[in-house]
Amino acid sequence: MNRERIENILNIVMMFVAALALFSLIGKGGLSEKISDKAFIIMDIVIISIFILSAIIRFILAPRKWEYLKSHPFQYILILLFASQILIVKLLLTDVKYRFLLNQLSIISVTQIYIILMQLYILIEIFAEIGRINSRLARLPIPASVLFVGSFLILILIGTILLLLPGASDGIEPLSFVDALFTSTSATCVTGLIVRETGGFFTRFGQVVIMILIQFGGLGLMTFGTFFALVFRREFGVRERMLLGDILNVNVFSKIKSLLSAIIVITLSFEAIGAILMYLNVGSYMKDGESRFFWSIFHSISAFCNAGFSIWDDNIIRFTSDWKMTFIFAGLIIFGGLGFVVLTDIGMYILSPWKRKKRKIPHFTLQTKIVFITTIILILSGMFLLMLSDTNSQLSKFKLPTTLLTAFFQSVTARTAGFNTVNIGSLAAGQLLILIILMFIGASPGSTGGGIKTTTFTTIFGLIKARMTGRKKVNLFNKSISPDIVNAAAMIIFLGLVLVSTGTFCLCVLELPNHGEWTFLDMLFEVVSAFGTVGLSTGITFNLCDASKLVLISIMFLGRVGPLTFLFAVISRKRIIHLEYVEENIIVG
Repeated sequence: MNRERIENILNIVMMFVAALALFSLIGKGGLSEKISDKAFIIMDIVIISIFILSAIIRFILAPRKWEYLKSHPFQYILILLFASQILIVKLLLTDVKYRFLLNQLSIISVTQIYIILMQLYILIEIFAEIGRINSRLARLPIPASVLFVGSFLILILIGTILLLLPGASDGIEPLSFVDALFTSTSATCVTGLIVRETGGFFTRFGQVVIMILIQFGGLGLMTFGTFFALVFRREFGVRERMLLGDILNVNVFSKIKSLLSAIIVITLSFEAIGAILMYLNVGSYMKDGESRFFWSIFHSISAFCNAGFSIWDDNIIRFTSDWKMTFIFAGLIIFGGLGFVVLTDIGMYILSPWKRKKRKIPHFTLQTKIVFITTIILILSGMFLLMLSDTNSQLSKFKLPTTLLTAFFQSVTARTAGFNTVNIGSLAAGQLLILIILMFIGASPGSTGGGIKTTTFTTIFGLIKARMTGRKKVNLFNKSISPDIVNAAAMIIFLGLVLVSTGTFCLCVLELPNHGEWTFLDMLFEVVSAFGTVGLSTGITFNLCDASKLVLISIMFLGRVGPLTFLFAVISRKRIIHLEYVEENIIVG
């Protein structure tokens, strides 16, 4: 058997072992009552043994062993550390003095230390294996749109299975498959629509699953996979650069590696800062028995990823007049919705004067200018219109500072976040219409949010302005926009309107005959919220039938991956026929 064939067999085996390792990690929380701890320990030992055996075989097969070690240092350093740690622990705990000291301090037993070390090793090896699988997928002749859409489908399926585990819910009422699929889709697509209370129905294990789905769904599974490939292999091929460039909408290959690192660093930094600020300010709102630490991490991730999930059943209404917590949430939502390319551009602009290199301060790119200006205009105009259309005094009933704060936050959160500091169902019809418009526009490209995107909206606005002033090209900030981009923007808006119209029609047919108190506006609001991956609701989500939930699941998925991207993924490329017909004019408008 030649070396290449052995490598292929090892790759297949390690994919199954990685899946088993993932099951081992999540099984303790989801199946702890069904499977004994001893069975998990045996499983972990088998998994680690196969991981180590695979590493040894790969090393033996390597023709140049020293170069192979240099190219895969982390894996073998981890093996040495794991072995040395177990040896040290064993030596320490066989000494009577150390055992007495550990018992006095109530420190865990030898078996538990082994379990922690094994779980840590397995977790890191899973990350390494994800990177290797991602690299193998990147080499396949599959379009980026297919891999992008497929990664979300895989993540949704995994999340559904995990949420169906007995340990994910409280056990009082079983979670149906449709509800599990809905919750997994909502978390993966960072929407925030819920059919079960996140805090009241799901256990801590279930909440952790939702939080991980939000994190991976917000940034994209392929982004994480490529990052792990970089960390553990230090390799970044041309095909991987092209693939990630298509996913991140970056055409300069040399910038992809630095952008990928910036995405991870920016995300973790904002989420860490947000969690710390939340932890310091939320103490007075916590009930006895609630974990302040977990609450802060969960909501920081949910806010930055524009997910809108909250552990509290009333979302964050208790922060209505708290300007500190409101601005913490609003800041995370805004920065998460700007897009990583824009955040990187702004970061370079801020940091460049402090560098010792003699060069000019870089100018903002056109995308950064469009995103930044459009975001400010939408937030301020949305805030003003929400107060103007407050015909039933849901905002004006507060004091003026609280009214301004609430209107500001609802204008921010409608741009795909889904948190609310006021009861959405009690808002006036005009206010709901403003929120629908903001939800449909959504966040910016390359961000954690959905909608048609700010750049699409501004491009079409520029097209209308150009036609009204007699110009052939769309000009924004003294730059011309390519006709292909203008056509793509028009197509995105058209597909978005078709999707929203179809979804609203389905919900009207399925729900209005059975719920006389519901209105067309409720149906439209729910569908646009799903399409924009927002998560705001007038309060009807819990009472939807399974068919309506499946409709919203489809809309949430298409809203997250983008209807245009989905079309590119499912429609095969056909041969271009260079054939032109005779032109003839028609009357439009």
